[in-house]
Amino acid sequence: MMTRASHEGPRRAAAAALAAILGAAAPSLAQQPAPAPTPEATPVPAPEPKVVVGGWVDTYYGYNFNETDPMLRSFDVQHNAFSLSAAEVNLTKVPTAESRVGFRTDLWFGKAADLTASFEPEADGQEIYKHVQQAYVSVLTGKVQWDAGKFVTPIGTEVIESQDNWNYTRSILFGYAIPFYHLGVRATVPVTDKLSLSGYLVNGWNNAVEIDGRKTFAVGATLKPTASVTWVANYMLGKEAEDLDTRHLFDTTLTVAATGKLSFMGNLDYGQEGDVKWWGVAAYAKLQATPSWAVAARYEYLDDTEGGFMTFGTKAQSITVTSDHTIAGALKARLEYRTDFADEDIFEKDDGSAKGSQTTLTVGVVCSFGGGLF
Repeated sequence: MMTRASHEGPRRAAAAALAAILGAAAPSLAQQPAPAPTPEATPVPAPEPKVVVGGWVDTYYGYNFNETDPMLRSFDVQHNAFSLSAAEVNLTKVPTAESRVGFRTDLWFGKAADLTASFEPEADGQEIYKHVQQAYVSVLTGKVQWDAGKFVTPIGTEVIESQDNWNYTRSILFGYAIPFYHLGVRATVPVTDKLSLSGYLVNGWNNAVEIDGRKTFAVGATLKPTASVTWVANYMLGKEAEDLDTRHLFDTTLTVAATGKLSFMGNLDYGQEGDVKWWGVAAYAKLQATPSWAVAARYEYLDDTEGGFMTFGTKAQSITVTSDHTIAGALKARLEYRTDFADEDIFEKDDGSAKGSQTTLTVGVVCSFGGGLF
């Protein structure tokens, strides 16, 4: 019979043998490299959209203290009424070195579209092109971008989209001294990172439909010597009809960002057709008081005493003050006071008489949208 002591011997021997085995294996185990950590998956960036969709809706309420529809206005033409100025949807593909063919199409609807198309010389052209603000194909050859189709004019400091202007209502210069759009071909080349040049060959002024085969030519330059200064100059000439003299127009704009909040802008237009001349200047100032609120002022003086392209046949002035509020995101509201003066009594009143001035209050609301499509 084995005693407790007799069992201790074999147990101790087995323990000693196990320790020897582990002791011999320990150095080799210690030399094994630690397992590499599992790398986190690197997120793959989403591809840049090739086609971008955008657009805007522009509505307003205007009150003319002459109590009749205001004169010398482009799109804010209704008194004491809630009005849809325009709604637009656009598609854009910008040509690049990797994809050298692009396009832009702007489809718009509303009173502004009707008014702009009314300048077309033929009725069928007004209906065909009324809802096409722009539609052109772009091709990039080397550094030169070529555009062919219908596009807005390069002339002037203000644009059709009210949210991109400092004031809500357009200046008299915008509506009466320069064209709205052209149909033809243009070329743009960046000469340096500060200078770009452009050339245009188009049907004419505000005529997508050609009327007599005569063409209008234009050249332009944009100079940006510093990040805060931009100078633009354009010259356009062409014979709009066989029985008219050649029409010339020079336009220049200077924009200066004086500080991070205060900016200034000036615009000069001079036109001539035979012995008839018209010209005007506009000065702007804008204070971005807070990220969501700005105040802008505009003064303009125009001389159309010879009854040129402006057609109102007298001298006029205009003073505009605009309070610009960003409500949320791309929703913008503007409250605007404006007075127009003339050397003659050209502003109608509701009783059929006329006076030398008109004063309006306008509230404009614009909502923009946009993003990548595919």
